[in-house]
Amino acid sequence: MSIVVAFRAFFAALFNSQKSKAIQALLDGAGAAAAVPQIPAPVAKSEPEKPLSAPAAVAKPIRNDAVTLLATLQREARLIDLVQEPLDQYSDAQVGAAARPCLSQCRATIARIFDVRPLVPQSEGQSVEVPESASPLRYQWVGDAAAGKRSGNLVHAGWQATRCEIAQWTGSADDASVIAPAQIEP
Repeated sequence: MSIVVAFRAFFAALFNSQKSKAIQALLDGAGAAAAVPQIPAPVAKSEPEKPLSAPAAVAKPIRNDAVTLLATLQREARLIDLVQEPLDQYSDAQVGAAARPCLSQCRATIARIFDVRPLVPQSEGQSVEVPESASPLRYQWVGDAAAGKRSGNLVHAGWQATRCEIAQWTGSADDASVIAPAQIEP
């Protein structure tokens, strides 16, 4: 069945009770002849028909995906706690010790959600040929780039997401901006 037929059947069932009954009978397994009642030809009306209203638009998500990502990184790696902590009172060794597990867990979370991979296969320092119609979002010349140059040494391979599987927000609108709950100990 094509998607066009499915949509036509959906809207026919939605706006015409006789067609809805016929479609329901077909779905219930009744014979095709018995399932399709004779629909009388439309009778001319004295009043013009009102146009059907468009189906309701899909509601925008209550929560922005960026907040969901922050909440995920906080829950799984405590990233916001690390970033928001004033670091002046700690030694570099203490900051490094706190950052190591957080960064490791952030990496695992980002890998699970986005499956981040290098944008180009070459290693840093290797020669890279830049396509003539290259997007500036894919290739960026750094340093003293001569006009018209088409190759250079790779400084950074770049990154790209090969998927994006951010969890769908199911909470209330009041809680949509909450990144992490306040934790209370008895």
